[in-house]
Amino acid sequence: MYPLIGITCSYDEDTKKFTIGDDYVQAIQAAGGVPLLIPHRSNEHAASLLTKLDGVLLSGGGDIDPFYFDEEPLPVNGYIDPLRDSFEILLTRMALEQGVPVLGICRGMQVINVAAGGGICQDISLMTNRPLQHSQQAPRWYATHNIKIFKSSLLQRILGRDMVRVNSFHHQMIDNLGKNIVISAMAEDNVVEAIECTDDKNFALGVQFHPENMYFKYPFILSIFIAFIEACTQFLSSKN
Repeated sequence: MYPLIGITCSYDEDTKKFTIGDDYVQAIQAAGGVPLLIPHRSNEHAASLLTKLDGVLLSGGGDIDPFYFDEEPLPVNGYIDPLRDSFEILLTRMALEQGVPVLGICRGMQVINVAAGGGICQDISLMTNRPLQHSQQAPRWYATHNIKIFKSSLLQRILGRDMVRVNSFHHQMIDNLGKNIVISAMAEDNVVEAIECTDDKNFALGVQFHPENMYFKYPFILSIFIAFIEACTQFLSSKN
């Protein structure tokens, strides 16, 4: 039986449509999972929804409301979706508590940290004087800067490498870490590029880059999704 993976979506206020890049769906399918797109208009149904899922993929998107990490919004903070924030943070907290595997991509990595009680820097320029280009001017699949992967981390075990070149599409970054969250990788400018959960019962991995856009050109990147689906398959087996 294939694990059922819930994928969070963005919402377009102008068209009143939920949206998600097809690359997320293809990556889950390529790794052996069954994708299920999740709308975020039903906080009261989050617990019931989670009982049906074998894993959660938190997709990329807009900024998180600074309310959730006890800050006031600065002018550099971008567009926020209050309903998406509340739903995803609730869903992630419950997933971490219940041991449901979680993979967070870009915004999704930041959601994991906030759900665990951590914070977000509202703009990279506030934390470093010489930032790399983290909103690349290049095709989405193209890797533009290096990240150093920490030895013995989950990400290092998955990719089998200490250095990887990645794509980049963000202006915010992880600040203080949440409970049981540690850093797995960093860029040269000290921007956090990956985090993971130290709780042995949880597969919870967040990456600041977009592997779903990369694996077509860099096949080894698919290992991130394969490891996630393997964890989801084990979780599915534990429920039977």
